[in-house]
Amino acid sequence: MSNPIIELKRKNRTFNSTWLRTYKGFEDCPEEEAEKIVEQLRELANIVCGHVQKGSINERSVLKNYNVTEK
Repeated sequence: MSNPIIELKRKNRTFNSTWLRTYKGFEDCPEEEAEKIVEQLRELANIVCGHVQKGSINERSVLKNYNVTEK
């Protein structure tokens, strides 16, 4: 089994309107608008994670096809 390049570090965080309003520019954001923004950020994160995971799978198959070993 190879060592992963990126180590997963999981932290239990709550991403909600309160969390969003801790960032500069969002301090006075209304609750409803903040919740919409947080939901959009969740959707974006899911898309990005999906692309990264697919890229990792594709990268491994390409390496395997060319008999390249992962470091």
